[in-house]
Amino acid sequence: MINKKQIKEDYKLKKQPAGIFAVHNLHDNKMFIGISEDLPSVIRRFQFTLKMDSFPFQQLIDDYKKHGEKNFEIKVLDELVLKDETKQEIEKELKMLEEMWIEKLKADGVSFYNKK
Repeated sequence: MINKKQIKEDYKLKKQPAGIFAVHNLHDNKMFIGISEDLPSVIRRFQFTLKMDSFPFQQLIDDYKKHGEKNFEIKVLDELVLKDETKQEIEKELKMLEEMWIEKLKADGVSFYNKK
């Protein structure tokens, strides 16, 4: 018999991939960039919120409606290799990694919905 409680506990204990993700407007070369300690969940959430017009940045929703789903890509830019880091260490590493990606993408001519 399947023990649902045990399955939930196992899932909670399993470390999810952490890293940097982006929603990329391919038409205008603009991105929404962010960090997450659970990349699979955040990617599913953003796919859903874009389709439901409930994304936290109205300009991105407007562009999504204007250019269509085919001109947008939700992707993982970088993933941390996790060992036994604390939550604070992971957050610090993610923020440093995000800053590095922002500088790299700015140099490549990308503009951002959520970063200056």
